[in-house]
Amino acid sequence: MERGKVDLRECQKGDTLISALGARLRYVKPLPDDSYYDHEVEFLDMNLGYGSRTHDGYVFKHNRIPETDHDIVEIIKQTSKV
Repeated sequence: MERGKVDLRECQKGDTLISALGARLRYVKPLPDDSYYDHEVEFLDMNLGYGSRTHDGYVFKHNRIPETDHDIVEIIKQTSKV
């Protein structure tokens, strides 16, 4: 899947996110407008805890490292409420 082709503004709490490196994450919530990043996410597969992403799923707004960045490339909508 291609990086930068998702829109995390479409996510609901609990949606599963897939990173370009194959990790599974969970969408947590949008961040306040005055935050540097746009969305909070939580790693499910690794012990990396919580992180943040831009609207288009990138780890970093500018200085990107595709070999190590868990940019979001897919959104899997949850089918039932958690």
